[in-house]
Formats: sequence, C-alpha cells, structure tokens
Amino acid sequence: MFKSKVWLWLLSAIGICGITMVAILVICNTLVENNAKGKVFDDLDSISNSEVGLLLGTTPQTRIGGRNNMFFKYRIDAAEDLYNAGKIKYILISGDENSLDGVNEPECMKDSLVARGIPKNVIFLDGKGFRTLDSVVRMSKVYGVRIFTIISQRFHNERALYLAEHLGLDVEDLQAYNAKEPTSAMSMMTYVREYLARIKMFLDIWTDKQPKSLEDGEPLGNQIIESKFNSDTFWRDINTIDAHNEQDTIVGNFTGKGIDTLYVEMIENPKYNIQNDDMEQMYIYYLSSNNKNIPKIELYGCDAAPPKLVNEGDLDGNGTCEVGYIHTWTMSQWRYYRIFSLVKNEWRYLVEGDYLDTPEWFRHSGVEVAEPGKKKGTVLIHHYYEGYDEIKEERIAEIRDTIVIPTFNIIDD
Repeated sequence: MFKSKVWLWLLSAIGICGITMVAILVICNTLVENNAKGKVFDDLDSISNSEVGLLLGTTPQTRIGGRNNMFFKYRIDAAEDLYNAGKIKYILISGDENSLDGVNEPECMKDSLVARGIPKNVIFLDGKGFRTLDSVVRMSKVYGVRIFTIISQRFHNERALYLAEHLGLDVEDLQAYNAKEPTSAMSMMTYVREYLARIKMFLDIWTDKQPKSLEDGEPLGNQIIESKFNSDTFWRDINTIDAHNEQDTIVGNFTGKGIDTLYVEMIENPKYNIQNDDMEQMYIYYLSSNNKNIPKIELYGCDAAPPKLVNEGDLDGNGTCEVGYIHTWTMSQWRYYRIFSLVKNEWRYLVEGDYLDTPEWFRHSGVEVAEPGKKKGTVLIHHYYEGYDEIKEERIAEIRDTIVIPTFNIIDD
C-alpha cells in the first residue's frame, strides 16, 4: 500500500512538473510573440528604412552532418534583399568569431554578402556576438546604435526584439525582417530549442545577465564615417535624389523653340587660396549652353560632388522644360532643391519655398520632388513633413503633397 502511494505521489509530482513546464513555455512564448506584433516583417514594402541592419550570425554548415545550413543561406538572402531595396545602408554582422566547430561566423557571412555584390565598405563585423543577448547589448553599448533592423528567422527575431527592449538598453524604433524559415526535419531541432531559449531569456533578464564582453569595439557611427570618407561614392550619395536622373549634360526644349543642350561648366576660382585648403571654393560652376540665347547662370556646390542637372520636363504645362539641381555641400544633411525656368531669355525660379528644402531620408525615398500638376499652370510638389502626431502621441516623418502655382521669381541669391 505504501509503495503504491509513493508511486502515486511520484507520478503526480511528475505530472504537475510537466503541466507547469508546459504552462511556462506557453506564457514565455506568448509574451515574446505579443511583444513582436507590428515589429516583424516578411514584406520589403512594409518595413521602414533603417540606417543599420543587425545580421545575427550562424555557420554556413550544420554542426551535425556538415550539410549546407539553410538558416545561413536564408539570412544572407534577407540581408541582400534589404540592402538592394535601400531599406538599410550598412550591415553589422554579429556572431561567434570562433564557434564550436572553429568557424568565424561573421567572416563567412561577409564573404557570402560580398560574393553577391554587397560593397565591403558597408559591412562591419562583431565577432563577440556569442549569443543573441551579446549581439543586441553590444549593438547598443559598444557600437552606440539606437535604431536598427534585426535580420534573422522570425522566431529568432522575436526573441532578439524582446531582449533589446527589456534589458534597459538605449534603443528605440526597433524592427526585424524575417528571413525564410527552413522546413527540413533537421531544422525542427532548432525550432524546439527555441522554446527552451525563450525560458532561458527570461532568466537572463531577471538575473541581469551581461554579455561576455563589452570591449573590442568602437561606436559604429565612427566606423561608418571612416568607411564613407574612404568611399568614392560617399559625397555623391549624400548629394543626390534617388528618383532623379542627374547628369552633367541634359537635352530638352528649354526655350519653346527647339531642342537645346545644357551642361555644367566648371571654371577655376581665381580667389581660391590653396594654403587655406578651402576645397569647396576651388571651382565655380555654371549652367551653360551652346545656344547663345540661353544665358549662363552660376550653380552652387562643392568640389567633392559638383552639381548635376535634372531635366524636369514641362512642369507647368507652358511648353518649355524646367531644370532642377541640388546645392551640393559637405556639411549637414539638408539640401535645397532649385527649379529653374527660362522666361524671356532669363532664368527664373519656377517656384520657391521651404517645401524644396530636402532632408537626406527624403532624397533616398525614391520620390520625385516635382511633377506636373493636374491642371495646366500648376505644379505638384512632394515634400517632407516632420512633426508631432497628437493622435499617435509620437513624432512622425512622412512625405506629403502640395499644389503650387509658378511664381517665376528673380534669381538673386
């Protein structure tokens, strides 16, 4: 009788432990999934642009069997898609530089990305991302990045988001892009292990678990700046509008009497003093034409990224094409966009206004600045808006439209 009761108590205890474990698994999983709602994305069109993508590392081959690791391949696919779509500008790969099988995860992922055409100068490596916790904490505390896009499979992204948002880190506006999930029988082991990893995650948070290393790194902003300045495309990249066809020479009907050619003429600045190293003033730039009836007018820009011309077409419907260009510069991220129209053999501003002052995020949004209005004599302007949304109770940055009537103001600046 006594032995029967012992077995009964033992079975009851095992049952209670089992039920408790299942309950804990369900609770942890629910908390993680609910936290990730609205922050994880499968569709490129739905995800917001972000300066940096955090690519979570893994090995190119499976540790068991040495087969091709599809988790690795699909993460590379996802990072490539984000970069090529302009959703991220830089990729920080965080993984174990000396994993159990001796593989340097970040280096392997970098090699794969470079092989697919991703420039080396936009890829940065963190070999101290031993665990997901290490990766997200180091992103904030070592590399100083507050806003970023996490790149991995959905289950991994959800856990990384929860960690980043509940470890007291200085982060905001986090999001994640979901790589495709493998469906092989072997991959099922990874999904099962994830449920246990989520329980471990809550223990790490409650016990204030710290990364194995908070050293061996410098703020990513400094690395990006150094990489940018060493890049031949840096100055042009910050002084361009992606939606525009910017050229040194353009062709169009600017007078209403036929086709003419306009070009950027560069002349040495006689006032330039090389001892002052005033690089922005080494040359003077002009909008010029071989047609003597089209006047020359000075353009403003820096030598690192000379101004380029855009044939805007006939914006106001009066039969002549307008010319646009950005005042290029090496400081700040704001650029004023100018639109010229030829009126009685004199260049005039077609329109002027604050809505032509563009921040960098707008210029890389793929949106035109100006288009013909629906009615003749009007111009449709797409412009940035930044402000506080009372309903959402948050700051917003978005693109809005406005219809303007050409003013043809005299160019006197």
